[in-house]
Amino acid sequence: MRLFLTGLRVQFEVMRRQPDHLLTLCTLPFTAVILLSVVLHSARPDLVVNAFLAPALMGLWGFATGSAVEVVTGDNWSGTLEPGMAAPGALHPVYLGRIAAVMGLGVIPLGETWLLGGVLFGVTPTIHHPWVFWAAMAASVFAMTGTSLLMAAALLLSRNGGIYQNFLSFPIYVLSGVMVPVSYLPEPLRPFSHLVFLSWAADLMRDSASPGPVAAVGWRLLAVVVLGVVGLVAGRLLLAAVLRRARELGTVRYA
Repeated sequence: MRLFLTGLRVQFEVMRRQPDHLLTLCTLPFTAVILLSVVLHSARPDLVVNAFLAPALMGLWGFATGSAVEVVTGDNWSGTLEPGMAAPGALHPVYLGRIAAVMGLGVIPLGETWLLGGVLFGVTPTIHHPWVFWAAMAASVFAMTGTSLLMAAALLLSRNGGIYQNFLSFPIYVLSGVMVPVSYLPEPLRPFSHLVFLSWAADLMRDSASPGPVAAVGWRLLAVVVLGVVGLVAGRLLLAAVLRRARELGTVRYA
């Protein structure tokens, strides 16, 4: 826990000194304005909740594939990964803490979207089941933290990781149904959406805005958490394997 908290403090200090890590917060409002404009001017009030949630969840994923992943890959490029490998403490909880600090800020896009909807369009959705909504958001942040660690470890295996990093955006947006529900996807793609935790979270958050009861809340939240745990464990094991391989091949200078 001490190393995890150390990682949190380090990353908050890094983001304070390098605010470019927060560029996602500057680009997200444009996505929100576009989606809300399309929905409202198309006279589709049934999709207003989707237009509010999509930019928020896309922003959360943007933090995961951007700043959170670069916590590890950036250290690799700058040469600070190697001294960390030589340190007496374990490296994994430190990186997990740093990634968790980034993902904690990933909740801000939700507030941005709600603020823009109220100020520019005079509309905000009503959340009839707030505890379901916030439980799904908390589970998403947890799952995103573990998934970010897995993606970062995987990208360390490639010298051209940035190419794959860019690929991890729009396919996930489609499969997760953050804007268009999974039920509208082509039949062959729907089974793959169940492997993306955002699809479960997006459905739960949309359902929380409906006045009727939300079905199978516990099981659906469990699906998000389990997929997050899978990503966390896989990321932990893969990062350990990558670092061990680097030591065995002699590709690090200090460890």
